[in-house]
Amino acid sequence: MANKQLTIKNIVPAALFARTFGAIIDLIITIFVGAGVFLGLSNIAYQMPAIKQFKDHYYQEIVDSGLMKLEDAQLVPYEYSNYEQYETLFYSFYHEYYGPKKNTTYDVYWFNVFIYGQDDALNRYGAQQLSSRPSLIRTLGKQLFTYRTDESNLPQYNSFALPIASNNGTENLTNAEIKQLINYFYVADREIESNPLAQEYRYVYFYALADLTSLPELKSDYDNFAFFGTTLPLAIAIFITFMVFYLLIPLCFKNGQSIGKVIMKTCLVNKLGYQYNRLQLIPRVLFPTFLTMALIVLMGLSLYPFIIISIFVLASFVMVVFSKNHLAFHDYFAGTIVIDARSSTWFKDAESETKAQNEIDDFVATVKHDSN
Repeated sequence: MANKQLTIKNIVPAALFARTFGAIIDLIITIFVGAGVFLGLSNIAYQMPAIKQFKDHYYQEIVDSGLMKLEDAQLVPYEYSNYEQYETLFYSFYHEYYGPKKNTTYDVYWFNVFIYGQDDALNRYGAQQLSSRPSLIRTLGKQLFTYRTDESNLPQYNSFALPIASNNGTENLTNAEIKQLINYFYVADREIESNPLAQEYRYVYFYALADLTSLPELKSDYDNFAFFGTTLPLAIAIFITFMVFYLLIPLCFKNGQSIGKVIMKTCLVNKLGYQYNRLQLIPRVLFPTFLTMALIVLMGLSLYPFIIISIFVLASFVMVVFSKNHLAFHDYFAGTIVIDARSSTWFKDAESETKAQNEIDDFVATVKHDSN
């Protein structure tokens, strides 16, 4: 008998608070330990020559594109003090690097239309191409820039557009106007939270980097080093920590208790109210473990796997609240019930219960006989 008291079986499902708080304790411990395991595995992976080669080539291509530079082994953007420097940077990127990669010519006129948001006065591009321009370009670009004109006031389509605030380059621009033009191209991370432009729009740097990293050779390098250096180590870290905290540790306790269950005084019995079989822990743990791993491996480190996992956890919590005996998904898979260890009395199996019941009946009969 699992309880020293010689009483009839009494199964009390764990209170919602105890079960929830115990699960939170386990989750917090698992996340902290898992993060350490992940960082260790990821660091090892990135030191492996094959994976390091993917990363180095990816970094070098971005540096060669002219969009970023390497500082302390990290890619960082260029920060300039006037918009013309960004104009030169991005024109060089599209005209000299990106254009040849795409077998397309990106000239000054293209730059005026697709970077400065000017009208396609020469009708070179289709309506779909023009409408695909980001809102930053279509809306703010036209507010900040206009085609340059000659002495006869005719537009110079093949010359870079000028800021509307000035007809003579940057000479007549205020500091605030200069800052606005710079932020059109790039907003530093440290300024994003306080910058309305960055909150409403992305900036040109963002879209140029998106174009760059969409190139097949860069995308392939990134996918490889991100998968083997980040995604796979994360999946392995999840497996290791889940196995330790949700399988090995409960196996060490007689009643299938995790650390959270020990703290909250809850434990496991089977669906008939008898002592659980250790094999029941396997389906109880493996389903959520492999579900989490599969989602991360298949979908990568996007929001989608975490949204799906969150929905699964929420649905499981709703089941605990409203189902009989407060069963979660993994309880149904494993045939287990989480009970209040202090208030419950349970037996190893039906035979043990019958034996205990017979002993009680014999004791009661003896007491009655003696009292008579």
